[in-house]
Amino acid sequence: MDFPIELFAALRLLKLLAAMALAAGSVGAFLPEALADRQRAVYFVAGPGWGLSVALGFVLTWMRGVSLLSMWVLAALVLAIVQIQVLLFAVGIDGRRRAGPASLALGLLIAIVALMVYQPS
Repeated sequence: MDFPIELFAALRLLKLLAAMALAAGSVGAFLPEALADRQRAVYFVAGPGWGLSVALGFVLTWMRGVSLLSMWVLAALVLAIVQIQVLLFAVGIDGRRRAGPASLALGLLIAIVALMVYQPS
């Protein structure tokens, strides 16, 4: 199927904005002092960004004719699921605002973006 380039570009822009929301929510999961502020960042910024990014990733992959069972697609999906779980863990109760979960969340986010950009075969 041929799709208008404008539609593809608009969806890519939305995916980028969703990934930026996920990144902002990830930062917000660890920087604020108050647990309520960190929870709001994850629940209302990172969560919707994550969902939109994953959904748009599937749509864009399908539009390009790439198999959803490609290794890089599956790897990005698994890493994205783990990443949102790390964020939810970090804001689940007070006292989990530590370097370990923060480093893991950041590393996973970098790996996901790298897979989205480079799309290795």
